[in-house]
Amino acid sequence: MKKITITGTKGKTTVTNVVSFVLQKSGNNVLHVNTTGHFVNGQRKSTLEESKNIWGLVPSVSPGRFLGEFLTNPTLKNKGVAVMEASLGSSQLAGLGYRSHDVGVFLNVYEDHLGSSSRLKSKSDLAKAKEFIFSRLERNGYVIYNSDDKLVVRSLRVVPSHLGITQIACGIDFKYIDINSYLAHGGDALTAKDGKIVLLTKNSQKVLVDLNKIPWTFNARYLPSVWNIMMSVAAVYAFSDKKWDDSLKKAVESYRLDKYGGRLTLLKGSNGCLVLADYAHEEKSLVEIAKLAKSLVINDGKVIGVVRLANDRTEQLIEKTGKSVGKAYDKCIVYDKIDGYYRKPRIVRSQNFPEVVGRISSLYAKAIKSTNNSVERIIREDKAAKRASDIAGKNDIVVYIVNDNIERSIGFIKKYFRAEFV
Repeated sequence: MKKITITGTKGKTTVTNVVSFVLQKSGNNVLHVNTTGHFVNGQRKSTLEESKNIWGLVPSVSPGRFLGEFLTNPTLKNKGVAVMEASLGSSQLAGLGYRSHDVGVFLNVYEDHLGSSSRLKSKSDLAKAKEFIFSRLERNGYVIYNSDDKLVVRSLRVVPSHLGITQIACGIDFKYIDINSYLAHGGDALTAKDGKIVLLTKNSQKVLVDLNKIPWTFNARYLPSVWNIMMSVAAVYAFSDKKWDDSLKKAVESYRLDKYGGRLTLLKGSNGCLVLADYAHEEKSLVEIAKLAKSLVINDGKVIGVVRLANDRTEQLIEKTGKSVGKAYDKCIVYDKIDGYYRKPRIVRSQNFPEVVGRISSLYAKAIKSTNNSVERIIREDKAAKRASDIAGKNDIVVYIVNDNIERSIGFIKKYFRAEFV
């Protein structure tokens, strides 16, 4: 079977989901591995918790573990394809769990997980750790890359030169490649232009997808969604050996985010306020979703952030993130993943990130307060949700950063805001 693998800092799960959906719609037998578990033709076969309990790994670390589905059910090999999310842990001892992939997609490199080990001290270290996406390619495979990310472009150095690899550049500004020379030499590129995803070649431009038909792009205003769709389209285009037809266009345009997937889920409270639930977990994403919320606010409405950070962050990164978040939101309510109630501290090997009840929220709230005095710290998530519902006015938008248990987080929103999905 063919294998498509996606890595990067932000957008892996969404891109994996879109590509899997489109390829299944196209008549393929699809193994789909993302952060939440693994699926065969859309049917869940395992969960995040099962993966952690059995292997001590999240599903996106060594995702090749799940390729066994093709052995236990040989009929899946007919038009079989594996679409796999590969997180940073796949660069360590656990590896990818397979030898090589046919399509490698590198989305971006943002500040995340810095300081989690001695080998990850800078963004350059993060990029180097993720270079497996280019070095582990099958003969005549495809490289899909973000040409507006300097570190992603630099990682192209590890693409095997003797295997006949085809590159497909994705970009809006094409900051780090000479796009004219690239196209003149026969390269294909994808860009976002006038609310469309457009294929650029030497002699033509072709519209592949209309972003205005996809609600979660917010009429092409929300750039993270635009990027996720562009990279997804490029992966499908590569898998299809650079062929594109109307059925693929319609499949992409028909994809809708899972209401319990923790990505851009919009709910409306009983008093009229909007709640935008998302899994943003690093500085750039937290700021971008605040910008989106501010673009949706009407009249005198404010943007209230119910925010948290994961435990595996250095104090320097927490401080930097907090200062940016303080500037981006009108008011913040900070809760903690390690709250002593829903999640109690565990004994962990790393002394860099001790698990102490309320430690991260204390550091985070202090950093936010340095740029925004309107911040409250409420350690338990349910109580933070309740507080946000008490202060949110009818014209306000609450950006709610969900916890790892997304369904529970959505449950708190529905309960305290008496909210329904939009």
